[in-house]
Amino acid sequence: MKKQNKILITGGFGFIGTNLINHLLDQNSEIAIIDNSKNTKFKNVIKYTGDISDYSFVLNSILDYQPNFVFHLAGFKERSSKVEDVNISLQSNLIGSLNIYQSLLKIPCLKSIVTLGTADEYGINKSLFKESSIESPISPYGFSKLCSTKLATFFYQNYNLPISVLRPTVAFGPHQGLDMFIPSLIQSLILNNEFKMTSGNQTRDFIYISDLIDIMILISKSKKSNGQIYNVGSGIKLKLSEVAISIAKDLKKESYLKLGAIPYRKNEVMDYSVCIEKIQTNFNWKPKVDFKKGIELTTNYFKNNA
Repeated sequence: MKKQNKILITGGFGFIGTNLINHLLDQNSEIAIIDNSKNTKFKNVIKYTGDISDYSFVLNSILDYQPNFVFHLAGFKERSSKVEDVNISLQSNLIGSLNIYQSLLKIPCLKSIVTLGTADEYGINKSLFKESSIESPISPYGFSKLCSTKLATFFYQNYNLPISVLRPTVAFGPHQGLDMFIPSLIQSLILNNEFKMTSGNQTRDFIYISDLIDIMILISKSKKSNGQIYNVGSGIKLKLSEVAISIAKDLKKESYLKLGAIPYRKNEVMDYSVCIEKIQTNFNWKPKVDFKKGIELTTNYFKNNA
């Protein structure tokens, strides 16, 4: 992207947003962030601090900045099954997205919007997750993200908003919060703390963060992606127990790993198999960082920041 292109990132202080901004700053891009955090990092970035569920705040911020490219990453990400979280999730992920898309209709210089859904939108599915699969989310998070995906395609079809939806699998890497499996495992073992987990028979498709960032940027430059939904992942599923044992062995901390110490969650998604054929075919794309290398990079980050 050229310097004159103005990039807006919602949720820019989150895990994916932080990695995206670091990449774009290396490309000498002009960036603004919409986020409800008053984080002081990223000195050379314009910041709009507020809640995306507040339409006036969103509209005023977008009209002030006049972005060309938008990466919509903000939202409620708690993966609980509590009924109380349905309203919170919908307020952030659906109403917040509505406020953003409605405001962006007023920007004549807008070129593209890339928004992130999630593979959690598919829910419990006994076959390979494909973009054509019938979604059946089992959590407020997955349900609200499915609603926001449908909203995005609605705005493309009815208002010609240049928007694309990526449904990533489980991203991991530097700057990720300890609420996620891999960073929590690594951090616990580095600090010689017990890591209690299920028996780990769940399978997951992991994608290293730099690969996700690469495809997000590629999609943002492509008009043919407008109105489309793409699964993004490695295309390889790994058993959580094998992942945990491998990391513990690499750190020589096997005694701190407690497999089977906690039960599976209600409605646990056991098989997380995602088809990435559509995005591979349309963009000749494939991940560059394999899981082993990604874990090495992630472990080194947490060792240096423990």
